[in-house]
Amino acid sequence: MMGKHNQVPEGIIDGLGLLYKRTIPVMVIITVIFFAPLSFTYFFDETHTSNLSDKALAILVSPDFAYGVGSGTLSDLNGGQIKRYLRHLPAMFSHTIAGSIAIVIGLAQFNSTIQFKYGSLHRFLGRLYILCALVISWSSALFLADTIPKDEVFSGHTFAYVLSSLSVGLLVTIALALRAIWKRDISSHREFMVMNYAFMLSAPVLRVQWIILGRLWGETKYIINLYSAIFSGPFLVATSILYLRQRYARPSNSFLVSSQFRQIVAACGLLGFVFQIIKGPSLNGGPYPKAFILALGAPLAFYMALFTVLARAASRRRDMGSYTAWVTYQNGLISAPMWSVLVFYVARDVMRCSEENLGMITVAGGVVQGLFISFVVHVLATSKDNGHLLSKNL
Repeated sequence: MMGKHNQVPEGIIDGLGLLYKRTIPVMVIITVIFFAPLSFTYFFDETHTSNLSDKALAILVSPDFAYGVGSGTLSDLNGGQIKRYLRHLPAMFSHTIAGSIAIVIGLAQFNSTIQFKYGSLHRFLGRLYILCALVISWSSALFLADTIPKDEVFSGHTFAYVLSSLSVGLLVTIALALRAIWKRDISSHREFMVMNYAFMLSAPVLRVQWIILGRLWGETKYIINLYSAIFSGPFLVATSILYLRQRYARPSNSFLVSSQFRQIVAACGLLGFVFQIIKGPSLNGGPYPKAFILALGAPLAFYMALFTVLARAASRRRDMGSYTAWVTYQNGLISAPMWSVLVFYVARDVMRCSEENLGMITVAGGVVQGLFISFVVHVLATSKDNGHLLSKNL
């Protein structure tokens, strides 16, 4: 999946950048080691009353969080999510097995020895990883097609939209990664596979948030899962971006940083914002509006500020490759209101999501969509085959 790389020139806050480089891989390794056995054995308990994951949550958070109201287990007085899984047991069983295998294989694919000394093993593991991703997307689609119309997805329609987006994101990034490697564009292949692996880690990241918020907040798993999912979308995309830009340089592209293009993006964002005010759904923030602001608003402000600081730092040191990247990601966040229009119609007319959830889905989905699209645009526009075309059109 990955090839040799050039070190990105050291910019601002060298110490923080070095800390980030060392911290993220360690956190991913710990998360995978913790989560893979929980996922792999999820349906091994024939009574489906207490699996290894539930037992871990009972110890790390509380028995009430693991088995009580809003837990999704069979002992949940409001009805267990597990009952819906059991309606599609073959698909869900394959989903958890494939997911466990994929996050372990994906982690191994980052090993430079496997990449460069054992190319045939790297390619074999890559094919197995793709097979797992296809199984995950298929099983998710089967489950969601049955549960979304009945409003039976855990944490409601908002989480259903997040799951649907993740499944689509897995397929899109795999298709783009295969296209890149077919053209022998190793650097672009690496970019898309890193993003794909981040999507693959969405379930482990959610569990980490369950544990932290379960202890700090004290709410049910149902509620914590909702706001954790809202936070996780932009977080996974932004973390992938920061991981890649800390390690790998990409070329500049004059079109992406041109004033004309930025004006177009700003105009599209403004039009989307006006649409949301006039025709968009009301935004209630769910049962805890302040939690929605903390889950989406605060990280959004942080990402925008961070991209702005990094873009200015790159401009000062005349690193146009990095400057192109950070400005493009800025544009992604600025264009979020435009993408929220698409999210609104998909959620309302295709997925038939409830009116009370449309506001959260529209806003959160627009942010993730804008950031993800900016990532894809940046990779494609700075690839060895396409980069010069956009620049010539300036």
